[in-house]
Amino acid sequence: MTENDTIAAVSTAPGEGGIGIVRISGERASEILGRIFVHGRDSPKRDGSFHVPIREIKFTNRTMYYGHIIDPSSSETVDEVLVVYMEGPGSYTGEDVCEIQCHGGGVPLRRILDIVCGLGAVPAQPGEFTKRAFLNGRIDLAQAGAVIDLIRSKTELGYHAAKEQAEGRLSKRVRAVREILLGALADMAARIDYPEYDGEEKTSGKALNEAAEAIEELLEEAEAGRLVKDGVRMAIVGKPNTGKSSLFNALVREDAAIVTETPGTTRDAIEVWLDVQGVPVLLSDTAGIREKTSGVEELGVERAKEQYRKADVSIFLLDSSEPLSETDLSIAKMLDPEKKHIVVLNKKDLPSRSGREKAVRILPFDFEEKDIIEISLIDDIGCKDAIEKIEKRIEKLVLGGVNAGSSLLVTKVYHKGLLEKAYSEIKEAKQILDEGKAPEFAEVNIRAAWNALGEVTGETATEDIINRVFEEFCVGK
Repeated sequence: MTENDTIAAVSTAPGEGGIGIVRISGERASEILGRIFVHGRDSPKRDGSFHVPIREIKFTNRTMYYGHIIDPSSSETVDEVLVVYMEGPGSYTGEDVCEIQCHGGGVPLRRILDIVCGLGAVPAQPGEFTKRAFLNGRIDLAQAGAVIDLIRSKTELGYHAAKEQAEGRLSKRVRAVREILLGALADMAARIDYPEYDGEEKTSGKALNEAAEAIEELLEEAEAGRLVKDGVRMAIVGKPNTGKSSLFNALVREDAAIVTETPGTTRDAIEVWLDVQGVPVLLSDTAGIREKTSGVEELGVERAKEQYRKADVSIFLLDSSEPLSETDLSIAKMLDPEKKHIVVLNKKDLPSRSGREKAVRILPFDFEEKDIIEISLIDDIGCKDAIEKIEKRIEKLVLGGVNAGSSLLVTKVYHKGLLEKAYSEIKEAKQILDEGKAPEFAEVNIRAAWNALGEVTGETATEDIINRVFEEFCVGK
């Protein structure tokens, strides 16, 4: 396949739907559509088929047409459709684009795509429409990568973060830093080529400080951005019969886990995606952890420990109606101080035998008593308030006070890596200048930073990097 090929693909999701779309992009798009489209005002033959179009239809740009798609080999009607032609460069790909809207089912979509490809179009590769938009200068690489995030966003916050990048906000910030570095490179070149250069001695230093501060602002919110995009793994851990499954159901707001008074009912991890204050959370209900187990329950306990190890945030659930046990102490010792935790005391409706003060003492990390959440999972009103507190705590732990509605979030790991590389190179260049070393050494670092930032927008990205971005895409986008 070459960039000059006309490509085609089904652009709607597999399965049944009211409408399905076949998209065609390339210089032959309107020609191919004209050979299979019959306008609605044309009359069919007696057998219900249509005359095969013998001349190219001149479609008006951005005008919707009603009619039928026919199979040129048999004159058979394939489907009743609406079609639209979008002339390049004012289209998504920057090329001539035609879209055929037919009934949303596998058979008509496959038939139409087969006919289109039979007339010379090539089946599109994953992400190829967006890749052509990038290659034709319609969007940059950061914007292109945000398209798949828009499609896959799990919450409104994730969608908002992707939309900002698709609109070019990240690209604009990165290009501004590159401009600063370009000025610093010009200053370096002048000092290297003209030792007698009498510009202000600290020009480059000031520029590097400004660039470093701008990158720092982006990196401060990168971890929150990653979690908003990819989601947070959260596990509920505790000994048997503390109410883990009841808490799981309360957070999910439906009876997803079996709840009984018999300890050890939960044998395997149950996972459900939640939207918690705009943060996508994969919540796991795990088996109760205790030492003396055997058979299936032992396997469940091992899986519970594995779910905890994989979790970004964990809820440690204790039963306040019982004295803290050796099992509680053993689980507390298992908790990783490097992880984020929410501590919850259940059965608030019963007389307390182990309150917040005792719970804090067994934790292997610093934790404020006031941050422990007390809950009664059988008290509807009190439970609702406590669940809201837990959700707000999750939001705070994940976003760290970042206002995702007004802050630009760097959501991709490879963008974060490139920003960190650029930041490191800038700091090293600044150190070289501060130590009074030859500007040639600093120039190498500044250029490396400039190139790293160029990979974010695609201006200095290699073909391998570009291809890797589009590998994530679905066919048809």
